[in-house]
Amino acid sequence: MTGGTLTKYWMFSDEYVQDPYPFLERLRAEQPVCKVETPDGVRAWMITRHDDVKAALSDPRMSRDIKKLYAALGRQVGQTITPADEISNHLANSDPPRHTPLRKALTFAFTPKRVRGLQDGFEQIVDDLLDNMVRQDERDLVAGLNEPLPIIAIAQLMGVPETDWSQFLVWTDTLRRVDASDPTGIIARHTRELSDYLKTLIAAKQRDPSDDLISALVHAEGDKRLSPAETLSTAFALMTGGNDTTTSLLNGSFAALLTHPGEARKLTADFSLLPNAVEELLRFTSPLINSLQRVTTEPVEMHGVTVPADEIVIISLASANHDPSAFPDRPDQLDVTRARPAHLSFGHGIHYCLGSHMSKSLTEIAIRRVYERFPGVRLAVHPSELRYRPGLMVRPLAALPVVLGSQAS
Repeated sequence: MTGGTLTKYWMFSDEYVQDPYPFLERLRAEQPVCKVETPDGVRAWMITRHDDVKAALSDPRMSRDIKKLYAALGRQVGQTITPADEISNHLANSDPPRHTPLRKALTFAFTPKRVRGLQDGFEQIVDDLLDNMVRQDERDLVAGLNEPLPIIAIAQLMGVPETDWSQFLVWTDTLRRVDASDPTGIIARHTRELSDYLKTLIAAKQRDPSDDLISALVHAEGDKRLSPAETLSTAFALMTGGNDTTTSLLNGSFAALLTHPGEARKLTADFSLLPNAVEELLRFTSPLINSLQRVTTEPVEMHGVTVPADEIVIISLASANHDPSAFPDRPDQLDVTRARPAHLSFGHGIHYCLGSHMSKSLTEIAIRRVYERFPGVRLAVHPSELRYRPGLMVRPLAALPVVLGSQAS
């Protein structure tokens, strides 16, 4: 493996997709800063060691400005690529100084207190989805619980009427599953429909606010107030990006617990372990295997390797979370009682995920309610039959077949 460029086929190999950790371990040892080719043929650089990953996530020379990233992509493919307005104006795709007021505004509106106030509603959503699984004899936790839960929860947080939740499921399912080349045009159509809906929702909250995130954003004052374009881009990012990470966390968490029944028994014996257990599940499963891509604004040197300016950088969170230099006690084993599992799954620095508290809250509620209601839940297939699909940022689990067993009285 030492030296050279990893071609795009390594990301498509079934060996890597099903279990990336042995491969990432070799990269950390032999090529901690490695030139790679992504599945669509784009040249990039990959960083894998924990300390380097942590440093890169907060390095101002590695920009998250979406326009700079698209310009770098365009130079490689020989054409101009312009990001859509829906993704151009939110904090995850910007750098200071523009990033600073955007984060301040969203931090003001997207508070842990607001999420805590919705927890009863989140629990009801989980129970309704589990009821529906029982009623329809659905035995796939991915389709029955883990995919719809974050979308519905985010819609509730944003103040989307319950009558429209089913349409949100359709839109986000398209944007998650349809090939990016979009030969049918359905991505473009559903992006336009979702954007139009969000514009209408924002206007409605402007006229008639309630206790929800969109209302808080559009009625904020002074430097906490976003422009209409920024509000739309933020809402679009929450609906199309926030749900994938939480779905990946739910899928990984349940897959880990169902394949480590001893760790699951520790939780069911003492649910006060859940907050720490979710931190360990975040470390162990790495719902984002790689962070959002960066682009270098000047040359960056690491381990004797110089990454030139205007190059795309992939930061491997999955590798960092299993690096024995940071987690010397059995990093490739799940331990829900692990002390201080200080993972990097939500990033580090100014781009640390603002939705982390909501993602963790949903995961805690889902795990507790599944094991409270179905204490005998178990995998319906051998663990070797669980299959993951390729992905540059998330590692989608195709299905999670379970036997729910009898409901607790």
